[in-house]
Amino acid sequence: MNVERVALPLANRLAREYQQQNESALSFFAHNPYRDQAYRERLEWLSTQTFNRLQLAEGLHNFNQAIGNHPEALDKIELLKQQDTYVVIGGQQAGVLTGPLYTINKAVHLIQAAKKLSAELQVNVVPVFWIAGEDHDIDEIDHVYWTTDGDTRLHKERLSLKKRGRASASKLPLEEEVCMQFLETFFQEQTETAETKNVRELLTQTAKSSSTVVEWFARLLAQLFGKHGLILVESSLPFVRELERPVFQQVIEKNEQMAQLLVQASERLATAGYPLQLEVDEHQANLFIYEGEDRLLLSRHLDRFVNRRQSYSRDELLALVQEQPERFSANVVTRGLMQEQLFPTLAFIGGPGEIAYWAYYREVFALFGMQMPIVLPRMSITLVEGAHLRLLEGLELSVEQVLTGFTEWKADWEKKQGPHPLHEQFAQVRQSIEQLYRPLVDEVIRLDPGMRGLSEKNSTLLLEQVSFLEERLIRSLQQKEDVAYNRIKRIETTLLPEGGLQERKLCFFPFANKYGLELIDRMVEAPFTHDGTHQLFFV
Repeated sequence: MNVERVALPLANRLAREYQQQNESALSFFAHNPYRDQAYRERLEWLSTQTFNRLQLAEGLHNFNQAIGNHPEALDKIELLKQQDTYVVIGGQQAGVLTGPLYTINKAVHLIQAAKKLSAELQVNVVPVFWIAGEDHDIDEIDHVYWTTDGDTRLHKERLSLKKRGRASASKLPLEEEVCMQFLETFFQEQTETAETKNVRELLTQTAKSSSTVVEWFARLLAQLFGKHGLILVESSLPFVRELERPVFQQVIEKNEQMAQLLVQASERLATAGYPLQLEVDEHQANLFIYEGEDRLLLSRHLDRFVNRRQSYSRDELLALVQEQPERFSANVVTRGLMQEQLFPTLAFIGGPGEIAYWAYYREVFALFGMQMPIVLPRMSITLVEGAHLRLLEGLELSVEQVLTGFTEWKADWEKKQGPHPLHEQFAQVRQSIEQLYRPLVDEVIRLDPGMRGLSEKNSTLLLEQVSFLEERLIRSLQQKEDVAYNRIKRIETTLLPEGGLQERKLCFFPFANKYGLELIDRMVEAPFTHDGTHQLFFV
């Protein structure tokens, strides 16, 4: 089997206890994600709801066809027209070269979960990846990290994107020349393999076909996962805005109640002892509005909704929603409501941070006549190469030790790298030579004072020969220590980069360059478990 599970507790306490099915953590959610009956109860509730399935399917089909998604994904979209089709959904920012590995892991989980739930529930369940293309924190998405064989450094390369004010990523142009230079730098750092040509063609062709970094991200995911039926949707698409219009309207109408519920949820979380993931207050409107190309956050003061440029009355905002829904955009709180409005969502797959956010939302969903979907913790995966295993074997370490206690192990190893083991013996030999040889030298000088210089030099040479042998031993040991140190650094860089999980830092495509783009297919077919434990995938 090419998959192993590792007991790796999550740093986020709420997410950890939720995964452990602690009652306190579960109380902030509508369902226990590890209880089979929860999925049947959620299906029963969804069967009472209505969705604009035809308009949704048409919009999804047009977008997925435009980005070159696979016919298998288009067929899954057609299934959404049927009343007995549901979705598992998750999303991510549109990072350069798909961003950190957790984006890939999330897509794999969506596909596997949809297949598993379809079989267990005897209904159609399709995977949907929601691209958060409206993020304007470009510094979070414009770079990529990787390591190279035999190197102890973590490489970082940034794609130069022309940022303009508070413009969303979906509106930033992807300049072909700059992009090609970025890719050239990337491939210069990669070892040429039999797979390099295919990876280069994929990255180059998708980039040349894309007008924005978000479109490039979408095209890459379509090429990697489309054959497995992954449906893609992007948050700023016009048809998405049209379908979201009723929720925008309700958010404006019930803004005060929603803000109060969030404050109350924050207080309950604090009382339960959980760290607060969101900063909430009664003046937050939990909506963005576009002023030109800038996406600006709204806040509410008395009866006005304001951003840094404009002020609106409630009626003015409601009129704008009807006339120009494309000007509105959800924030981290209201995005889940939009998702619920568009899709018959059986389960939402999220990482630890997302789980901590969603703990605020249960009563907000209820305020809008909705039910929070099942929130399923995302699979966490480390890719382990044969080279990693050989390095670990030389240090008598396991992958689990690296992921759970590497800092302590490394500190202990460094303490042991003190004076060489024969240091005291060499010192004793030098002292013995002095004690044994000095009387002889003194006697020679007494008998023939003219031999003083020769005798003293002879004594020094003997001591120097001992020191020479010690220096050669030290040099030899240092070389061995350097090899060990480099091994440790390589392990650290590839399995625990900058002290965090590999999936939060490294990019997928250097792995594809070694093992082929088919690595995606192998991951999709791998026997991963969906219980929230960390898993090792041996490539």
